Amino acid sequence: MLNITFLKSPHFNTGRKDYLPIAIVIHIMEGTLDGTDSWFQDLRAVPPVSAHFGIGKTGELHQYVLQADTAWHARIVTSPSWKLIKVLDADKPTYIDPNLYTFGIEHEGFEDTDWTDATYQTSSQVIAGLAKKWNIPLDRDHVIGHHEIYSEKTCPGSKVDIDKLIQMALQITSPDPLIEPGSGANPAPLPPTGSSAWFESAASPHSRWLHGNPDL
Repeated sequence: MLNITFLKSPHFNTGRKDYLPIAIVIHIMEGTLDGTDSWFQDLRAVPPVSAHFGIGKTGELHQYVLQADTAWHARIVTSPSWKLIKVLDADKPTYIDPNLYTFGIEHEGFEDTDWTDATYQTSSQVIAGLAKKWNIPLDRDHVIGHHEIYSEKTCPGSKVDIDKLIQMALQITSPDPLIEPGSGANPAPLPPTGSSAWFESAASPHSRWLHGNPDL
């Protein structure tokens, strides 16, 4: 069974406005797991963002938002290539917030660094568990990169093999149930607020907080 450390983020919406999650969005942290933990829990964070899960290079698994709730990881939609994006008005175009019907999984590291075997192992187990619980098909329409929603980003970068993640998840015949708080998970104390681990350079026109843009 996966060992999940629950670090509740204040950046989420309760429920999903009657939408069901249909896809899993793969992200890269562009930083460390510790920095992500702090940023997701910082009430002063700008922008206020979160994901459902974060995975470290050695396979650690952190959860920030309950599965039934809406994490803030993929709100902005620009020229999406994802075929299952939900369109609100095709003429403008405008879209239903993808956060309402997706899960977000963050992965420690940078877009140009290789993923560790431990990262692949834990991520594929989380993907398999979510797919089983929420009846999400394991294919490239339902396990996607963030850039497929927000085309101005390259997240999760060129080093991750999403097809490999899917194939690994498909090979897991008995996925982990992903026990949540109240059902056996062990909450952990909050880290100090005010972390600047995600900030790069205010002098740069491409200053980034998360995935190359200070707004999700």
